[in-house]
Amino acid sequence: FHSQVFMKKALSVLFLYFILSSVLQAQSVGLVLSGGGAKGLTHIGIIRALEENHIPIDYITGTSIGAVIGSLYAMGYTPDEMIALIGSEKFKLWYSGEVEGKYVYYFRKNRDTPELYNASLSFRKTSKTIKPQLFPGSVVNPIQMNLIFLEMYAGATSACGGDFDRLFVPFRCVASDIFYKRPIVMREGNLGDAVRASMSFPLIFKPTRINGVLAYDGGLYDNFPSDVMIDDFKPDIIIGSVVADDRVEAEESDLMGQLNNMIMDKGNYQLPDSLGILMSFKYNSV
Repeated sequence: FHSQVFMKKALSVLFLYFILSSVLQAQSVGLVLSGGGAKGLTHIGIIRALEENHIPIDYITGTSIGAVIGSLYAMGYTPDEMIALIGSEKFKLWYSGEVEGKYVYYFRKNRDTPELYNASLSFRKTSKTIKPQLFPGSVVNPIQMNLIFLEMYAGATSACGGDFDRLFVPFRCVASDIFYKRPIVMREGNLGDAVRASMSFPLIFKPTRINGVLAYDGGLYDNFPSDVMIDDFKPDIIIGSVVADDRVEAEESDLMGQLNNMIMDKGNYQLPDSLGILMSFKYNSV
């Protein structure tokens, strides 16, 4: 997977539209970034193409990986800086759940013993409110991700005072409230928590509490938040980048594909004709 390939693809697709760049420069431009996993690196190519054609981005909304890329740009990251971050060892640890060496010291370790297996039994009466946990809360250990998000986003959250309109580029991201089965639009608060919630794919990543609600990946109910862009920012022009795949039947061994088909929103990847330029990308494999 090479991000440069996607950037070139984005540049070529946008070229025809940017013939009208003088028109776009005179109007407010909103950028909507869909969810789509690793394919979301294409969003960086879109941002680079806009910058190279001197088209300002006035507003950003995003879901899942779109929220990650969108938030980085909203904080002031350049496309080159985003590529460097995503290609770094730190980013790999974020997705693998492995705790970075410099943080290991802060976690308690069990003492080494010669035993191969240890089991303890207790016959004390336990509280009825305590339920046994048969499965882990997530496939990926959340500790490293939480530490990195704190490191990445704390400064921006402090600088904007928790108001996402005061970021370098006004920003919104979407998570999902699975209890009431509705999207959650995040406009303020801790930026790291907001992005973390927006990309918390069920079972893979542990959810985050937003205002007391367990929030999961925004793609469950709104994978392309063009509605949020229109409602919150009302730009003159909307540019949409869609990297979500069409649904295909998953193989028996493809757990992620099965989960995606079961729970992710089919999505309304459309923009009003009078408002938008929609770019949709297809991939053989990523």
